Amino acid sequence: MKRILFVLSFFISTLCAESPLHTKVLHTQVRVQTTKAGGSGTVIYSEKVDEFFSTYIITCHHVIEDALRVEEKWDPLLGKPRKQEARQSVTVEFFNYGSTPHGKPPLTSGTVADIVTYDVDHDMALLRLRLSQQAKVAKLLPPGKVTEVIVGSPTVAVGCALLHDPVLTTGIITHLGDIIEYKDYWMSNAQIIYGNSGGGMFFVDGGEYFFIGLPSRIAITFGGQAITHMGYFSPITRVYDFFREQLFDFLIPGSTATEVSCKKARDEKKALEERKLQ
Repeated sequence: MKRILFVLSFFISTLCAESPLHTKVLHTQVRVQTTKAGGSGTVIYSEKVDEFFSTYIITCHHVIEDALRVEEKWDPLLGKPRKQEARQSVTVEFFNYGSTPHGKPPLTSGTVADIVTYDVDHDMALLRLRLSQQAKVAKLLPPGKVTEVIVGSPTVAVGCALLHDPVLTTGIITHLGDIIEYKDYWMSNAQIIYGNSGGGMFFVDGGEYFFIGLPSRIAITFGGQAITHMGYFSPITRVYDFFREQLFDFLIPGSTATEVSCKKARDEKKALEERKLQ
């Protein structure tokens, strides 16, 4: 019965021009592209700092991987070669649905974002950009509500499948706690495909849409065919681990940390590590 009610409410919501499904899910999605690859991203923070809105987007590391490289350069202070990381900017495309005639694709606007941090093992990355207007932000599931996500919970997946405009699919949680390469993954049968990586998986609860992870893997048959209804995603628990490990705690709902305090902590850690190398 709960599943039937969810499906009915989902289709009713699509009839509303500015339903929560649009503002909390669809409109929070961006297309992320490097010079060689592309995928999706989810806006998770957009707050005013001075005259701009400091805006953060979470995506998968493998989406932006080719924008990262390590170079060996001469360090005059140390008097010897030193490996340094070079990060290229990536392009983020936002979708403007409000100015689009019915039945037409949304208008897009591209801007440059910086890669502020990433983790290969978690397969996650954070992008930051400054905007003149506040972006639509996904609502992250509070840590205290994580145990409410169970097998059978209704879900919505969204992302730029095959680099298309964001595509919505619905389903349920089909499995929790798969371990792949020593990392925890959850599964939903809301269909995802290549290009959805870095997008969003949302938990539907009482008309609210909570971001619960990033689509990041698809099950593959022995013949190499994608099983799109076995969509693995990096769960919100690991997203929060990533934020804590990279000292971006202010992005966790309920945290008392701020963007400024987290930057100070990162700067102090970086200075300490540099002193160790001298």
